Amino acid sequence: MKTIQEKIKNLLVEKSFLRDCDKKLTTHIWHREMQAKGIDTSSYSANDFFRLYAAGKVTSDATVGRLRAKVQELCPLLRGKKYMERQIKQGKVKTDLGYGSKA
Repeated sequence: MKTIQEKIKNLLVEKSFLRDCDKKLTTHIWHREMQAKGIDTSSYSANDFFRLYAAGKVTSDATVGRLRAKVQELCPLLRGKKYMERQIKQGKVKTDLGYGSKA
């Protein structure tokens, strides 16, 4: 049985569009978890899902976010486009904030 971290890594490899959006990644995880429990998600009500979530029967969104960050830290090739864009802008922001300048 795969750990949630392994499942997240596999999804990031298979579906690159999930690398930049924890909400999309989380809903993919939940959908797969519910399917594994034999739940037909097309006819499952929001209230039923809320009860499932509150009972801890699906992975919390916070856990998915933390594990996604850890996977991307360990495997930089799985980082998304937004990460790269932030890295490019980082130098200008640091300069604008006065970091690295001698007073």
